[in-house]
Amino acid sequence: MRGCIHTIEESPLPRRYKQAMWIGVFAGLLSFIAVTLLSDVSQLAKYVRSFPWVVMLPVLALRVGNWAIRCAKWFFLLRLVGVRNLSVRDGVSTFIAGLAMAISPGKLAEFIKCFIVKNLTGAPVPTTIPTILAERVTDGAAVVLLLVLSIAATAKPEYLPGVALGIASNVALLSVLAYRPLCLFILRLVERFPLLRRFVGAFRTLYESSYILFRPRNYLTAVSTGLASSTLDGIGMWIILVALGQPPTMQTFFVGLLAICLSVVTGSISGMPGGAGVSDLTIAGVLIFQLGLAPSEAGFATLLARFTQSWWGVLVGLAVAVLDRKRLFPPALATLIEAEDRALANPAAV
Repeated sequence: MRGCIHTIEESPLPRRYKQAMWIGVFAGLLSFIAVTLLSDVSQLAKYVRSFPWVVMLPVLALRVGNWAIRCAKWFFLLRLVGVRNLSVRDGVSTFIAGLAMAISPGKLAEFIKCFIVKNLTGAPVPTTIPTILAERVTDGAAVVLLLVLSIAATAKPEYLPGVALGIASNVALLSVLAYRPLCLFILRLVERFPLLRRFVGAFRTLYESSYILFRPRNYLTAVSTGLASSTLDGIGMWIILVALGQPPTMQTFFVGLLAICLSVVTGSISGMPGGAGVSDLTIAGVLIFQLGLAPSEAGFATLLARFTQSWWGVLVGLAVAVLDRKRLFPPALATLIEAEDRALANPAAV
């Protein structure tokens, strides 16, 4: 861990990215402490001693499967916007290292992947930024669909408002992007404002990539991979619940899937680093009210689920960042980021 911390501090990442990552680390730590205290430490200790820890191996393996599917989707999105010269090794390393950055507020630091791809392939940053957005939107759409399935299976209509919000946001985004004349009209309006005119080139590049990524066929393909990856998380939650003594039924599976998917939605809406606190409370609340788990038992299950969802990726991502730091985070990356920042601030001068 000391090596990982050293890598963060000594990496060429701008201060804002480092600060965002540290905020995520501390928020996650505070969330862990809060869940532990609320769950009764003495009761948690009993679960720690009696839990069959070997079952965490397939749970963590399922999460790795989730990453593999999402990484394949990222390659697919990159190819759609014209990035075809990124090697499999570099792409996988970049994606896995990016998992450590997902703990930042709003996953801000995850956009560093675009700068790494620029450094490795020369692909313009405005061209690849929409791939990060498309990842989130399509994963979110998949989660919403799985929420609908879980609610139908568990007959819990009280969760429908969250589903409606997710569906509405996806429909609104797709409607705007799909209606090309409207977007081009907005860009023409932007050109009329002196303060915004200089950004039109970057905005147009962003839009052209977004338009390609969110065309119906591409969007549905990306959402399908999101369904597969999120389902693996649901299976992992089911394994944890069964190990805690819950019946190995489809009802248990759908409640676990409901807890995981709803935690993703609430965590995303909150904007908290990695959904810290909000996602934890969501999982614990669903398990308490839907399965009748005691607060300490629900808290223990929540800690296991959240470690699998967030901190497992952070640890593996940091390990990859350390091992491949010369390739992913060379000194040239800092120069590139500074140049991109200057270009955005004063595109006419570049």
